[in-house]
Amino acid sequence: MSIPLLLANQVNAIVYLIPLLAVISLVYNATRYEIPQVIIQRSIRFFFYALIIMGVLMTLLAILSWNI
Repeated sequence: MSIPLLLANQVNAIVYLIPLLAVISLVYNATRYEIPQVIIQRSIRFFFYALIIMGVLMTLLAILSWNI
């Protein structure tokens, strides 16, 4: 399969991943902190850290499964 076709198949997962990750980060931080400013700041930080980690893992898995 070509790379654009593989990416097109994964678009649905990525479209749902971003809002799901935002909700998870908000709920997780809302259960830990009570001040709204702290919740928002830490949620944004958690969101970007998780997004970077998932991007690195997806890239690593794509590289490992390149010729399978």
